Amino acid sequence: MLNPIDYSISKFTSFIDLDTHDKIVDLAERVLFKKGRSIETRGEPANHFYLIESGLVQLGINGIDGSRFNLTRLGPGHTFGETAFFLDHSVIHDANAESEVVLLKLSRSVVDKLMSESLVFSKALVSVACMRIQTTLSHIGDTLGMPLDARVAKQILSVSASANNADIINVRQVDIAHSLGVSRVSIGKGIKSLADMVLIKIGYGKLEILDREGLVDLVRRGQRKL
Repeated sequence: MLNPIDYSISKFTSFIDLDTHDKIVDLAERVLFKKGRSIETRGEPANHFYLIESGLVQLGINGIDGSRFNLTRLGPGHTFGETAFFLDHSVIHDANAESEVVLLKLSRSVVDKLMSESLVFSKALVSVACMRIQTTLSHIGDTLGMPLDARVAKQILSVSASANNADIINVRQVDIAHSLGVSRVSIGKGIKSLADMVLIKIGYGKLEILDREGLVDLVRRGQRKL
């Protein structure tokens, strides 16, 4: 749910102008998914990708035992499915509608037309891909060298930034654990450490930022150790 790769990048729509957006709307297929419905499943043909018009989409991996590993939550303006589409692979993530969702489905013919006619559209795709690469490398560096409490602080700040710098964020500790690739027990200790420093307040399914500058300073000190 809290993948820093997607919370730390700008939306696809922030790289295009209104005219390009209108072209996408005119050419793409608008599809609606009710809350809880499956949008696409790993292994299916990836002959399209999506631009989210409204609602929330959850990307993850569904286990054969019924379990689910959540990777990220995306909202209006974000795209998903480009990697499999451009590499001509099958769908690599299970996508579910976390709320009622309206998507713009861009088929291969539509993408070819937009890329051949719109430099803005093409540059936007490249910009988003480059930001994901940059943030992924940064995330790897954090994982290898930053203390866990600093990584947790950075994640909390990232999620807050995605919600217009809200001080109260709806987030489960298990989702932070998944996103950082550590155990639920370890995340519990990391979050308690931040609470003991009076940087955050722990609530049921949510966290409240009490000292934003303190979190930022903790991240900076952790990064200096890299």
